[in-house]
Amino acid sequence: MRGFLTIGWKDLKGILFNPIFFVVGGCCTTVWGFSFWTGLRRFIGSMQMAAMMGQGRGGMDIHGGFFVQHISLVNLILLLAVPALTMRLIAEEKKLRTYDLLLTSPVTATQIVAGKLFAGIGAAFALVALSFLYPVSMAFFTDFDWGPLISSYLGLLFLAAGYVAIGIFCSSLTESVVLAVVAALILNVGLWFLGTGTDIVEGTFSTALFEHLSIGTHLVGFVKGTVRVSSIVFFVSLVALYGFLTQRVIESSRWR
Repeated sequence: MRGFLTIGWKDLKGILFNPIFFVVGGCCTTVWGFSFWTGLRRFIGSMQMAAMMGQGRGGMDIHGGFFVQHISLVNLILLLAVPALTMRLIAEEKKLRTYDLLLTSPVTATQIVAGKLFAGIGAAFALVALSFLYPVSMAFFTDFDWGPLISSYLGLLFLAAGYVAIGIFCSSLTESVVLAVVAALILNVGLWFLGTGTDIVEGTFSTALFEHLSIGTHLVGFVKGTVRVSSIVFFVSLVALYGFLTQRVIESSRWR
């Protein structure tokens, strides 16, 4: 337990106080801020148009008409930003030759992976928290249903954890940080495209399988305000799977 916390805190501080995190965070907030402002102007314009047409407040769904666009952009940015943060957790250690010291230290491969996951997920959650400030700021100007928003961000947290696990696995396979980022991006995008398999396969079981393996299917449920146990199990299983694969890669490195 002590080894896991030592590795986790060290790597988390290494990410949060690294210039790369400030660059990534700055780019994320710039994109989110610009998109949020322009989206807000469009939403206000649509409300005014609805009022002029006599629809009143019937069409004022701020979550479906505005927040969902912001959440979609947050997911897109996380898909790109998380690999940039996780690339250094193992690949950079290999490049700097500190990985060998980690392998010879009195910690297990499981503790190493748990510490790396702790650091990566903590950094990803920090980005999600930054994005959460934008919709929260709307509470000062209007009332809205917090349930779907909280549910959506819960889904984003699970999704970010999955991206982190994939990124750490890719980082464990190479000492090239560029290759680690590219590999993580490919796997992340690939999981999103699994949902298209439902248009190819035939049969109820095959269709249900591809729908369950699609990240989009589970995230949409959270965005709609539905927290399903199957979706939570999916994301936890995703993190556990890539965490296990990373543990096997690290364990095999000790025997080389």
